Amino acid sequence: MPTLPKVLIIDDDRQLNLLLESYLREAEYPTATAVDAIQGLMFAQREIPGLILLDVNLPAGGGLALLERLAKTTRTQRIPVVVITARSEPEIEAQARGMGAAAFLRKPIARDTLLDTIAKLVTPA
Repeated sequence: MPTLPKVLIIDDDRQLNLLLESYLREAEYPTATAVDAIQGLMFAQREIPGLILLDVNLPAGGGLALLERLAKTTRTQRIPVVVITARSEPEIEAQARGMGAAAFLRKPIARDTLLDTIAKLVTPA
């Protein structure tokens, strides 16, 4: 049976992290979480997850700055990043996509939407 790739959730909302982890675990994705940009970058560079769920509003640097850094770093530039946010401004999505986001989801995130988006971006090993 194929192994699903690890999904790194980078969001400072611990309740949302727990919810997203539960959705992913039900679908048999291994998960890890980080609560700020520095922690997320360190984990991504060390572990190279199969996909990152990245909040726009993060402490210690911000989500879009982290997205840019991930895209410019050889070790992490191939990791698909799904940007998640509660913000509704269309320019945020355009900016994220321009910086290399593979997908963009608005909070609250429906379970099926999340899993469908991830399934389109990752391949089981």
